[in-house]
Amino acid sequence: MPVFNWFSRATLVAISISVTACAWSQNGKSATKAGSDAGGAVSIGAVRPGNLVLPQISIQIGGDAAAGQVIQGDLQLADIASAPTNGAAAADAAAKDRQAQQGIDYNAWTAAGVSYVLRGVVNGASGQAELYDVASHQRVFGKNYQNAGDARRLAHKISDDAMLAISGAPGIFSSRIALLTGAASGKREVAVMDADGGNLAVLTSENAIVATPAWGRNGNEIFFTSYRDNNPDLYAISLNRQRSPVSRRPGLNTSPSWSQAAQRLALTLSKDGNSEIYTMNADGTGLARLTQNSAADTAPAWSPDGSQIAFTSDDTGMPEIYVMGANGSGRRKVSPGGYCDSPAWSPDGQKLAYVKRENGGFNIYVLDLKSGNNSRITNGGDNFEPSWAPNSRHLVFASNRSGRNLFLVNTQTKQAKQLTKQGTFSSPEWGPVLP
Repeated sequence: MPVFNWFSRATLVAISISVTACAWSQNGKSATKAGSDAGGAVSIGAVRPGNLVLPQISIQIGGDAAAGQVIQGDLQLADIASAPTNGAAAADAAAKDRQAQQGIDYNAWTAAGVSYVLRGVVNGASGQAELYDVASHQRVFGKNYQNAGDARRLAHKISDDAMLAISGAPGIFSSRIALLTGAASGKREVAVMDADGGNLAVLTSENAIVATPAWGRNGNEIFFTSYRDNNPDLYAISLNRQRSPVSRRPGLNTSPSWSQAAQRLALTLSKDGNSEIYTMNADGTGLARLTQNSAADTAPAWSPDGSQIAFTSDDTGMPEIYVMGANGSGRRKVSPGGYCDSPAWSPDGQKLAYVKRENGGFNIYVLDLKSGNNSRITNGGDNFEPSWAPNSRHLVFASNRSGRNLFLVNTQTKQAKQLTKQGTFSSPEWGPVLP
């Protein structure tokens, strides 16, 4: 993920980042420049395939009325299903269901143009839900939920079950996103939020420039770089706000990427005068250097199995994406040429998302590692810092469209939806699914 997209290079030099060590990199990540309400579609997605029509779903949740709104919002954000377009006919079908007291009136729902009916009840952390497929006249699932945490978290669990049933892709809303938030003056704090942009909670109180948040061990901690002590040092903070130092070596200590499989942390250090990729234990011990050349190597991203690391290097004179073994062997370029940066490895191990500069702007692309095909996911403006959802189908990214906000995009439909508003948000990092 690129960082400090809201700052000029002059600002970075002023806070003592070595221009020699990071000729193209801003704090060890990208030199990508920066520049509606949550859930609204914006024009930064590529054109939706013409043959794709989203199914319409009617959601009827009793008990906590807000839970139904959360479920509807989730499915629309993920570009999985839309609300009924014929509201009057849908209301008529729902009334007929209530009169029948059991089952659903498939003919009425067909007349309303609705493909799925989700109904149930949510009372605090417990409830039940059932999904009906109108076309096949079948109940797709019926589930009871207990001790889900709270009504909002339960609503996300129901969303995920509906998402899997409708699209075949695992749900994404029983997970959280780490990010940076703060004033436009430059100071940032590490925060977490639900995958729909709700429940924002600030974890740090650095009152300083902060960069590159990344989820750590078992999704219970977040690594980040802070300038609080006038050097870009690496720290970890737990979700209960316990802060601890990880690496305070001279120069850059940034771009952390944790591998649960390898139980190692990859990062960028410039302690020897040049930005290089290293790995270490989660507590900063066991340091191993992987790259050693005159190029600036940065922004490491582990493969899910811990066997490889993608990273950015300006070895050709401009940033491009490379992949190497976990011990630094077999370095090879995988990007198509031109300015490419900020690799993010999909959890299924099959794809790399990255940022490409073209026509004066920055867009998100996805590289299929098996076929070598590249697909542009966004279109227009400056879009950067991609991070994969746990299902390897959705991405969160930052954009300077509609202010400085985060967006969610379905890489199949290529529709981007705004997650955050009324603030300055950057550096999103998607976390694992919650139990």
